[in-house]
Amino acid sequence: MPAARWRQSEAPRPPLLAVWLGRIPYDDAWQMQRRLLSARQEGRCPDTLLLLEHPPVYTCGRRTSPDQLRVAAEALPAPLREADRGGGITFHGPGQVVAYLVMDLRAWRPDVVAYLRALEEAALAVLARYGLSGERIEGLTGVWLGGEKVASIGVRLSRWCTMHGLALNVAVDPRWFRPIVACGIADRGVTSLHLHLAPVPPLPAVARALAEECARVFGRQLHYAEAESASALPRTLAQVLAEEEGDASSGRLQP
Repeated sequence: MPAARWRQSEAPRPPLLAVWLGRIPYDDAWQMQRRLLSARQEGRCPDTLLLLEHPPVYTCGRRTSPDQLRVAAEALPAPLREADRGGGITFHGPGQVVAYLVMDLRAWRPDVVAYLRALEEAALAVLARYGLSGERIEGLTGVWLGGEKVASIGVRLSRWCTMHGLALNVAVDPRWFRPIVACGIADRGVTSLHLHLAPVPPLPAVARALAEECARVFGRQLHYAEAESASALPRTLAQVLAEEEGDASSGRLQP
């Protein structure tokens, strides 16, 4: 009788919970990230990817300088917010998929540069799905299409857990970027998929593709949901956010 052949099973991949939230105000999404960050640092939730679209808003990262505004702040056509992330000023708004990844890099690779390159790889793979050849530019962070920026990246780390992430222009009116020097790069423009692709894919489809590519590059098992209302949030995420909201009201959650 031949000896039994045993196949070594592959170790299970850690989970990545990804949720498409629809259109969410910037301040609300920031609060969600803060609550998830605290929970992730304490091991009370898995790596979580928030996928969403913002109403029009300009955000200033830590490298924003006054010369990145081409008009007075009061003359901007949308609100201006300070953001606790790297990078310069940018625009978020309709037609853009924003991906906020709250992830413990110690369980993947505690290397900030490698993390940025992985986010770029995920965005490049999404473009390739639609037959578009994006590229990196040496010395700059983000993804470029036809020499113009199509995906911006800005992150923050706290105890090796990440916040903020990536914004991919799908059907964004480029005129929103005219009042600013996007990301502080004066000699290159900004583009959007709809200027290179027809028909334009719907935002939820692009968000799903981005979630799949993030799971691939980070070696995670994807758990995906669409929840365009608080009542439709996955139970794990809803529970964590509710717990953190209670802790914040009692004074535990620090800004």
